[in-house]
Amino acid sequence: MVDCAILGAGLAGLVAAQYLAERGLEVVVLEARQRVGGRVENRVLDDGSYVELGGQWIGPGFDALQEIIDDLDLDTIGLPAKGSLVVRLRGQSLHVPSEDEDAPELTPFEVADLGQGLLRLRRLADRLRDDAAWRQANAAWLGQDLRRWVITNLRTMGAQRRFAEVYAAAFGPMPKGATLLEGLHQVNSGPDLETMLASNGGLNQKRVDGGMARVVEALAARLGDDVVRLGAEVVKISHGDRSATIHLADGETIEAKQVISTLPPRLAVALEHEPALPEWRAEVAEKVAPGNVIKAFLIYDRPFWRDHGFSGQSSADEGAVRVTFDTTAETSSRGHLMGFFEGADADSLSRRTETLRERAFVDSVVRTFGEDAAQPLAYVERDWAREKFTGGCHGAHFSPGVWTTNGPLLAQAEGVLHWAGAEYSTRFNGYLEGAVRSGREVAAAVARELA
Repeated sequence: MVDCAILGAGLAGLVAAQYLAERGLEVVVLEARQRVGGRVENRVLDDGSYVELGGQWIGPGFDALQEIIDDLDLDTIGLPAKGSLVVRLRGQSLHVPSEDEDAPELTPFEVADLGQGLLRLRRLADRLRDDAAWRQANAAWLGQDLRRWVITNLRTMGAQRRFAEVYAAAFGPMPKGATLLEGLHQVNSGPDLETMLASNGGLNQKRVDGGMARVVEALAARLGDDVVRLGAEVVKISHGDRSATIHLADGETIEAKQVISTLPPRLAVALEHEPALPEWRAEVAEKVAPGNVIKAFLIYDRPFWRDHGFSGQSSADEGAVRVTFDTTAETSSRGHLMGFFEGADADSLSRRTETLRERAFVDSVVRTFGEDAAQPLAYVERDWAREKFTGGCHGAHFSPGVWTTNGPLLAQAEGVLHWAGAEYSTRFNGYLEGAVRSGREVAAAVARELA
């Protein structure tokens, strides 16, 4: 009997396994796929370069993930090229220049200030759109000067400066006397300001050199093949007061004192449990809809957008692919342009052919970058909603009120059964950082139970 059986060899599962193994506990990690990583995955192309089909960005505050990267002695890289961000708005293209290299970078406090101010603006825009009674009751307040609102809600000069630059690129210069009401109408009718600021706002998002897959592969290598078992699909968990029996699809059974499931909520409750899990857990999990994203890449003979002074980053208010990034690997002479099909577009196009999805992506980037984008060498994609052992990506979307009411309960143990992963984390929920933190926290709880 092992001390702990962990279901899933994604970041949360591998981090939890390492935590327990370092404390001398016997662990087994059961992964249904023939690879580790879960929603982290690399694909090597014919020229030897790679694309990251899953999670890849290291954002501000990802301290737990960065600690692991440092411990594994891996390097991080930034976005590959400077240049203008292209914003496509109501059929016209606007160019947002990159910050001057001599301009001071945003401090962590300015980054937080910028993010909080933008969040307030988005919430106000949503309320303006959805709540007519609130709009009428606050008519006088909505008539305040937009610049005054910005100064009041973004308290640092760096955040105010960068916000004004990107806002002007999206909607034109802020007219003298423009009201908050007018600004909120523009936010609701224009491109995604959050994406623009995250892409080109000096937030310094990073990636692992060689791909995030290097992190999960290194963690799995440390644990060894005896601990991390691939092709081990779990179909049933029989659990009692002191132990559980894990039933695999091939008929094998494994005895464990404790169990950690890192499956997304809907997949976790879909396993057969004996005795059955409480009904409320299945009901809440059903409300936690998995994200619907197809991550796609167009591969070109060279990163042609750089010839025109573009960074490869773009944001649009229409089209099948509304956000793009240059993710060209330093080792590749080709150009890698990454984008997402999301939501309704992903749902609709997922039922079509790969050729049609490639055409839709090409059509979107031609409108953004011109005819140079019309003839890619290759198209690569990962439709995460069609992955049997994932069911969707990036992370789950909690229905209104679900996380605040029942989310913490989803992460609570059920006897010897525990749950960990990005969807169960109270901080950075849905992100790589959330998976790492949740894996560590749950492993610590299991270690206490076994002490």
